[in-house]
Amino acid sequence: MLTRTLKMSFWVIYDHMGKLIVANAIWAIAIALPGTIAGVALFSGDVPTVVFIGVPALTVALGVVLPVGSAGLAHMIKILIDHKDGSLSDMLGGIRMYWRGALSIGLTSMGLIVCLGTSVWFYASAFQDKAPLAGYILSALALWCLVFFGVTALLLMPALVQKRERTLATLKLAVLLVLDNPMLMIGLALQVLLLTIIAAPVWPLFFVLYGAAVMVMSSCAYELMARKYAAIETAKSQGVAAGELPAPDDEEDDYLNRGLRDVFFPWKG
Repeated sequence: MLTRTLKMSFWVIYDHMGKLIVANAIWAIAIALPGTIAGVALFSGDVPTVVFIGVPALTVALGVVLPVGSAGLAHMIKILIDHKDGSLSDMLGGIRMYWRGALSIGLTSMGLIVCLGTSVWFYASAFQDKAPLAGYILSALALWCLVFFGVTALLLMPALVQKRERTLATLKLAVLLVLDNPMLMIGLALQVLLLTIIAAPVWPLFFVLYGAAVMVMSSCAYELMARKYAAIETAKSQGVAAGELPAPDDEEDDYLNRGLRDVFFPWKG
């Protein structure tokens, strides 16, 4: 399924490159404004500046602007996948519709990340003298939970805009999808990590396509998982065992029904 996810992602980006670049620029600039303030304050070395400017600005950047902007991107990409066309207004519409849910998810996620990140350090340090092995085990468990949540976070915004559920229901759905599709999600996370490694030194890429590309891959993965479960439900209603399902018919989806020839000779499609 990872191959199909990447193929669909490529063609979504290929077909709608201009709109996605503009949408990504809005997303990136909105994050960069409070993010820059947070960076300057946090590295100032002045404790009051760090506490009263750096931490609030970082919270705004990562707990507010990032999830709200990403929800707008996810909604726009959902329209592109469903209707094969869309506009920048779809991103703005997504922000209007989902900002409350995205804000709740963003702040909850940030709280979880802080708690788990702190636990990784705390248990190893606190138990170092009395029970170092127990401390290392607890720290490793906290680190595993942190990594798992990082993978789960890739599906949070697509799940929000698709299911329109509350925060806990959205988190539960994303967790269940990761547990039921581990190889797909590990592969997806590695692709996002690779893109992040590439974008980190080439910082203009962050403003050009990074966020949109990540959200396209996450949204395509969610879409293909949704189709898989819909096919399983249909099979159950017809008395067909899930293991006897036929292979997916990609002929029905234009994004999955193209190859290299369409890149070089699109007029022959």
